[in-house]
Amino acid sequence: MKTVFTTQEGVKMNAELDFGSTTTIKNEFNVLMTTYETMFNIELNYFYRITDDGYMQLAYSTDDALEIKAQYKLQFSTKKEDIIYIVHQLIEANYLYDGFPTIKDSPIFTQQEFQQIINDIKKSRSTEKEKASQKITPLISLLKQHQLNPIPTGFNKNSWVANCPSRGNHFIQIVTSNDQWGCGYCKRKGGKEALEKWLQEIKSLQDQKRLTTMLKELDKGSIQTKSTLKWWLNRY
Repeated sequence: MKTVFTTQEGVKMNAELDFGSTTTIKNEFNVLMTTYETMFNIELNYFYRITDDGYMQLAYSTDDALEIKAQYKLQFSTKKEDIIYIVHQLIEANYLYDGFPTIKDSPIFTQQEFQQIINDIKKSRSTEKEKASQKITPLISLLKQHQLNPIPTGFNKNSWVANCPSRGNHFIQIVTSNDQWGCGYCKRKGGKEALEKWLQEIKSLQDQKRLTTMLKELDKGSIQTKSTLKWWLNRY
């Protein structure tokens, strides 16, 4: 009997959601599609599995490894409708980081049907982004002030992301309904005051490094670089 490892539903974005190993069930998956994804056009092969306890699973592989990336309870009258739903959820969860995929081939979808999934997501996101843009909160204003490029995600009218103040290659997530933010990578979160405090901590560390650089340059007789001089003149 084909069953699921867990009854949890959703798209796997981190280790907190575990759909189990595919080692002993690889032969139970059917070919779904091959796509090109990310800015590097990585080719990914997708497969689906329908369990006897009423779930649809979506897995992908790049080499020999097969990993389950999404799982939802069957809820439509046809298999194809359930497949369209789970593919929609997967793309919607990942597009902010990976962009929209393009389809290479599929025994299930036509090019037009796959593109319709993309179009539906774009339309929904555009509406929610417009709603979000009409409500600029104090936290969003602070992020703009520090040139952290806050943008609505389109997930809902309160969902935004911005560049991380650490300047790392990742986002912080913002919820404007309560003006809270969080960075899972840096393990920091809070409201406007917490962000202001973190920004000040970062500036103090940067100033210390700049001051050390300037003192080394002065040991050689004068400030040697334009960037150090500019920092010194505009430090306050």
